[in-house]
Amino acid sequence: MSQPSRRPSSSRRRPGRVPLASSAFRLRLLTLMVAILFSLVGARAIQVQVVSAEAMAAEAAKKMTVGRDVPAQRGTITGRDGQVLAQTEATVNVIADPSMIATNGKEPEAMRDSDRAKAAVAPTEMAAIIAAHTGVPAAEIEAKLRRTTTTNARGETVPLKYVQLAKQVPSSTWVSLNAALNEVVRDASGTVVRGGYVGVFRESNPKRIYPMGTVASNIVGFMSDGKGRSGLEMAQETALAGTKGREQFETSPNGKIPLGNQELLPAVDGQDVQLTIDPDLQWMVEKRLGERVDEVGGNWGVAVVLDVENGELLSLANYPSYDSNAPGDAEAGDTGNRAISAVYEPGSVQKVLTIASLLDAGVTTPDRTYPIGPTITIGEHTVSDAFKHGDIDITTRGILVKSSNVGAITAARDLTPAQLRGYLAGFGLGQKVNLGLPGESAGSLPGAGMPQFQADSMSYGYSLSTSAVQMAAAIGAVANDGVYTAPSIIKASGPHNGALTPVAEPVSRRVVSEEAARATVEMMEQRTLDSESLLSIPGYRSGSKTGTARLTAATGGYAGQVASIVGVAPVEDPQILVYVLIARPDTTGAGLGMAGPVYRDIMSLALPRYGVQPSNDIEQVKLPLFKE
Repeated sequence: MSQPSRRPSSSRRRPGRVPLASSAFRLRLLTLMVAILFSLVGARAIQVQVVSAEAMAAEAAKKMTVGRDVPAQRGTITGRDGQVLAQTEATVNVIADPSMIATNGKEPEAMRDSDRAKAAVAPTEMAAIIAAHTGVPAAEIEAKLRRTTTTNARGETVPLKYVQLAKQVPSSTWVSLNAALNEVVRDASGTVVRGGYVGVFRESNPKRIYPMGTVASNIVGFMSDGKGRSGLEMAQETALAGTKGREQFETSPNGKIPLGNQELLPAVDGQDVQLTIDPDLQWMVEKRLGERVDEVGGNWGVAVVLDVENGELLSLANYPSYDSNAPGDAEAGDTGNRAISAVYEPGSVQKVLTIASLLDAGVTTPDRTYPIGPTITIGEHTVSDAFKHGDIDITTRGILVKSSNVGAITAARDLTPAQLRGYLAGFGLGQKVNLGLPGESAGSLPGAGMPQFQADSMSYGYSLSTSAVQMAAAIGAVANDGVYTAPSIIKASGPHNGALTPVAEPVSRRVVSEEAARATVEMMEQRTLDSESLLSIPGYRSGSKTGTARLTAATGGYAGQVASIVGVAPVEDPQILVYVLIARPDTTGAGLGMAGPVYRDIMSLALPRYGVQPSNDIEQVKLPLFKE
């Protein structure tokens, strides 16, 4: 009997089960998947190595590249004799890379336990060393070293690679500091227990210093935040500063890569500037001026010493002054230069210019006499003289010597207002002298169409305003045989530590004739003789003129007075001019008593200092001041 047939076991399927593929099918499927994976990897490799290689490399290099400015060496400012008034000291900023310190100079994944241990204590140990050399508190330094991340412009958290720990540290201090950081201390087994720190560097940040302190500080000026903020430091900023360079280099966690890509655009150092100022004379003038201002209870004072022939300023002193090394300690207003910025009515010193103009125009002579009374009316005002007199006949010489306001007005009426103004403009009034210092004022000069009463007032030093340098230059033109030479304060300039080139000669022009100028100077000598030796300079013939005028307040009205004196010597060949100005809060005193002693002392110093030969004939004769 035959057995019943059976269905193949394969036909017995469990509900929901998917039949398995054959081994050959599975192998083909696996091979296909591997091929696809390798294709994707290969495609990516081609993209990275061929298609995007340059872009990827550039991006990587960008992340590794650091750029820093290379500062230029600022030019030096010296006096006419080469003494340094402003120079740059080689100092550095101490900086750090906190992210490097945090990994002990290693890639994070390459750090060993010893690296982590050292990195944990490094900020504390390094801060102690840096504080000992720089004086910056250790806690402040450590806090900076432990802050290892920052936020960039896109709001992303990124490693902090730059912090400043100390500013303008002397280079010698950096050398010892760096040596201390690099010194390695090992235990008995030879294991490094301290030292050999990474992540602290230096960057150049030169410091400006002023070796002579207060001397010529109102001329030289000072710097703040790397830029000139006053004086020549400000006015000559572009020339002195030079042009900074740029350095780019590749870095790693261990710092600069020695053989990495590096680019350097060298800095161009600034220009050196030599002044016409004599530092030693400047010191003496400043000291004497300050003493006198304090003696008479003045608010401030100015003294100008001028080389008559070439217009060079040998001294330009201000008091009160300040120390360029510590400008923050100065009172408000004392860091400027009142010799060029403070304007005032010049008063009777102006009569020198009025009389020189009258002589040049041919409308007067030294011995011409003018009948005058005790007063004269100009516009709605009555003007009188400082000395008491009735009806007198006064000479042109007498007008200057006795400083007669009434006489000056009477004589000046022989010129039209436009003529008088033309002469004064020729002497440089009403316009800047362009000395090259910031804050210079042009003063004021009425227009050619001014009314007669204004011209009358201008003839004896009112209704116009000047600065001390303007007036010194104007009187200097009279002393220089009638030729105006623009005053100058810069003598030469050139490459840093290189040969200096003299600046172009200043502008000059003839204002009055040589004859008119010589006659005016000789009348100024009579003013010296009339002072009964109060203004005389031993061994030299000298001419002078005093002045007193009210000082106009910025808010209107008057704020005290200005007492002044100007003098030239020797009369036979004027070479040195000295002009002294003292401002007082009241109206007590006059130019002779207030400023005269300072003028006499300064002139007595300057003449022999510059080798000016004494006068051969000092037996002067007093000439008539009034009609006999």
